Amino acid sequence: WSRSASSHRFLHVMAECIEEHWAEVNGSDGGGESSGGEWCAPGNRTCPGKETIKWQNKSVYIQISESCSQMFGCLSIRVEDEGQSVYIVWNPADNPNQAATQAVSNLQYAICTHISQIYSIRLIRPSLGTPQIILNLRSGCSHPPMFFHSGRALEFQSKLQEHATLTRCDADASTLLVNDSSNMLQRSLHGLDMVQSSPGVVRSRAPTKPSTPDCQAEIDGDELEWSREIGGEWQWRYLQGGVRVMQGLRSGWKKASAVASDVAASAAELLDQIDTPATSMEMPLEPPHHSAGSRSACKASDLRCGDDECVFVEHEPLPWEDQGLIEEAEFRGFFEANGRIRDIQKLRRRAYYGGFAPNVRRDGWKWLLGCYPVNSTRKDREHLLQQKAKEYEAYRRQWESITADQESRFSKFRDRRHRIEKDVIRTDRSIDIFVDDNGEGLQKLYRILLTYSFYNFDLSYCQGMSDLAAPLLVVMEDEVEAFWCFQKLMDLMEPNFHKDQNGMHTQLQTINTLCKDLEPELYEHLEKKDCSNFYFCFRWLLIIYKREFSLQDVFRLWEAFWSRVRGQDLHLFVALAILREHKTSIIEEDMEFDSVLKFVNDLSGRMDCREVLKDADFLSQEAQFRMITTRSTRNSLGCA
Repeated sequence: WSRSASSHRFLHVMAECIEEHWAEVNGSDGGGESSGGEWCAPGNRTCPGKETIKWQNKSVYIQISESCSQMFGCLSIRVEDEGQSVYIVWNPADNPNQAATQAVSNLQYAICTHISQIYSIRLIRPSLGTPQIILNLRSGCSHPPMFFHSGRALEFQSKLQEHATLTRCDADASTLLVNDSSNMLQRSLHGLDMVQSSPGVVRSRAPTKPSTPDCQAEIDGDELEWSREIGGEWQWRYLQGGVRVMQGLRSGWKKASAVASDVAASAAELLDQIDTPATSMEMPLEPPHHSAGSRSACKASDLRCGDDECVFVEHEPLPWEDQGLIEEAEFRGFFEANGRIRDIQKLRRRAYYGGFAPNVRRDGWKWLLGCYPVNSTRKDREHLLQQKAKEYEAYRRQWESITADQESRFSKFRDRRHRIEKDVIRTDRSIDIFVDDNGEGLQKLYRILLTYSFYNFDLSYCQGMSDLAAPLLVVMEDEVEAFWCFQKLMDLMEPNFHKDQNGMHTQLQTINTLCKDLEPELYEHLEKKDCSNFYFCFRWLLIIYKREFSLQDVFRLWEAFWSRVRGQDLHLFVALAILREHKTSIIEEDMEFDSVLKFVNDLSGRMDCREVLKDADFLSQEAQFRMITTRSTRNSLGCA
């Protein structure tokens, strides 16, 4: 570190940031100290009354002091005058068991703050603990910290950014300045993506006017010039190493010292590679990209865990973004001139965030289900469909050729045929192609299911398969194509229908584990009521929510499941997302198993598919992050 005196100064600045972070790790989930120094006194707590709710979370609580109990309520972002006026609102939840005087007392803590009154928002997201935000007002005081009991703190930030400019504070990465008019050049560079933004990493930036005592620029002009000379790559690796020091602090000072020494050696090696400022100008101004199409936001997969350490970058799940349906013109753009798909993973990701329009769903589903080889051309697929049509006819002729005399001595076939006939006549009769008792739609569905029982002798036919086959026939329209899509779907779903039900029990046990980790309050109630087997989710998983949503919503859900963007267990997180949304009712009404079963069955047709999918996406990322963090923690503690 003898290369430059400024390097010592820069290291000192980082050490101060680390110490601040260490203090935050140890105390951020307690009372939640105000950066403004005092809480706001009760005042005007109501909005004009004509605002529109743009976002809300009903599981946000405040705690005035450590001696006070948690006060749950609903946090929302509201706008009026076509977005000209934006309010952040928190209202205490209604509790029918609460005394009227106490309810009135709670109302004094209601919050309704116009965005123009907010100077900054401090977003505290500890690795372990409850995320919280503190609204620091321009008057110098602050609202009490608001704790996100069910997560979604970053979702709040993302939604608020649609209505206000949030600028990360130079010296405190957890503080966001609201509509900050200072340092316009820096904001412009960020808007043009000319300054690399990496959540959770302390950054060296140009000095700005000190905004608050807790948020001051520490680096003078000479140090800024030094940072420019050494190049973007060095800055990125050095600062990333600083985060490794923070991670070391969690494991103990001895280990932190070892990691810091390693970081210093790595940085010195990079300094030796820099000869002139001209050379540094050619260095990249952002960290290396992990893969094509990766986002700048940190993902759980960005945690690289080894035997001795885990490089920790603060976890920020990618916010859900509904990108709209894939229309025909866009769908054609995924293919080359000869019909070969350019990037199947890109199509899967696009389907996950938007789904297919009706006129391309027929082909889109075949790609998601794996009916087509990835490298196939258009002619290859035409030839494949012709072959599959002949195969289907061969399987179908096997049961069609059974004579009445043979059937009289074939009890298994008679039983199979009877069960299919009984289920088909009750399947989706409200859908146009299945309305007529003697219509072609029901006849096609019957033939598909009976033919599959001859294709898969071991599994044969089980109740529930008609629910899975019917939507495929609606989309494909063609009997042969619907059969082969059903065959691919059953390859994924077959464990659900095994007689030993091991596949279903494994999934229910996984939900049990996820609920215990991600929703401990709900899990505690269910366990107390002997409901922790989660048998009330059985129908959801067996036919992947076919009877819980409208047909179009089922299409959307299935496309998200089949995309595999969040792995093969997204449907389990959908179950947890539904339970989390309604956990207040389940707990407050003290539901037993029968009550929970009736309650979840009554939810059918009353849920917002896109909200459920968005919550499931968040839970999936949170579970992945916790799994990696837990593994790295166990490694650092020397656990097996």
